[in-house]
Amino acid sequence: MKKIILMTALTSLFSLSLTANQGLILAQPPQVTQTQNTIIPIAKVGLGKIRPGMSEQQVRRILGKPTSTKTEFSQGVGDNIRTLEYPHISLSLVPYVNKPKNFFVYHFLTRSPKLLTPTGVKIGDTQSQVIKAYGKPYISKDGKVTFFVYGVGSQDNTAAFTFRIEAGKVTKIEYSEPLI
Repeated sequence: MKKIILMTALTSLFSLSLTANQGLILAQPPQVTQTQNTIIPIAKVGLGKIRPGMSEQQVRRILGKPTSTKTEFSQGVGDNIRTLEYPHISLSLVPYVNKPKNFFVYHFLTRSPKLLTPTGVKIGDTQSQVIKAYGKPYISKDGKVTFFVYGVGSQDNTAAFTFRIEAGKVTKIEYSEPLI
């Protein structure tokens, strides 16, 4: 749940910047060091063979049986969230609107260098490798931790592909889309 709250906060921060750049809001949080947002195509988002929007069945065909599965009702979302844990990746899924027993991927993260993004970025790569692969990011800082955030799809979409950077190296890769 903490992961969902953190990504919701980062996604909201990114959304605020998108809105601010459209001239609708003038205030920006002080942690932002760059306001130009890079929107990347959905084709550049993923870890290994996992992509946003995949069905649970597709995930299980690719990754096999998860090491753990948990389904919990989320009052904030108003529906169930299913978490699938694998040795190198954690995925969160929600049900399709018209098919409540069928779940799809809306969030995933890794801290393992074994999974690469579609552009070849992995845990341990430098921040310059991320910028070379994805362009200039929206940057947010929290102490010594830097987050490179990329909007996914279009300016209207608030999904985010985020690289956590510590000491100049990628320590976590995460994708999240809002559930509202």
